[in-house]
Amino acid sequence: MKKVFLLGDSTCAVKEEEARPETGWGEMFAPYLRDGWTLVNLARNGRSTEMILLEGIFYDCFWQAERGDWVLIQFGHNENKKEVFRYTDPDGKFVFNLCYMAGNLLKKGVHVVFLSPISRRHFENGRAVSTHFGYPEAMRRTAAALGLPFVELTEKTLAILNETGDEESKKWFMNFPAGVYENWPDGKSDDTHLRPEGASWIASLVYEGLRSCKADFLRQEKDEQ
Repeated sequence: MKKVFLLGDSTCAVKEEEARPETGWGEMFAPYLRDGWTLVNLARNGRSTEMILLEGIFYDCFWQAERGDWVLIQFGHNENKKEVFRYTDPDGKFVFNLCYMAGNLLKKGVHVVFLSPISRRHFENGRAVSTHFGYPEAMRRTAAALGLPFVELTEKTLAILNETGDEESKKWFMNFPAGVYENWPDGKSDDTHLRPEGASWIASLVYEGLRSCKADFLRQEKDEQ
């Protein structure tokens, strides 16, 4: 069976039951695949491009992937964290890591797509603002330089957050009062990670972005789900 691999961070990853209702968008993406394709979600919480190389997560993907498979690569949330073995410079090691991963996969005949990170729900003076520094733009430039498809999600999600508004947009994120979820009796104020509604929203945006890439693993219409 042909495969679609996801390499990314906590916004995409499969969650432990004790973290629910937190949900990665990758958990909601399988229904968008055509019959005969399977989803392999290798996204992990807290990871950067540097970490997935050092920990061997990328190589797990590399050895499993075969000619004609697809790998969707999405990073940018954790790259600017200064911990050793996590931080990358957006115009230096980040680009090098992206090129290294894509180059090795392309040599095997694997299709590669870069996806920019989704925006955090971060509002200032009533407007949602980006917190991802130069990483989304670095991904776009690197995809263009390598001739790879690129799905822009940072500015798109930022625009939708602004359209939806500060309070209403909480419905997509792990931001809720006490007494709503058993796992979080005291509530939570997390504007990075997604609830199921948010994960479904992002998965649909990824689907729409990939349609322009003519990815052969996609269902042709949403109503086929």
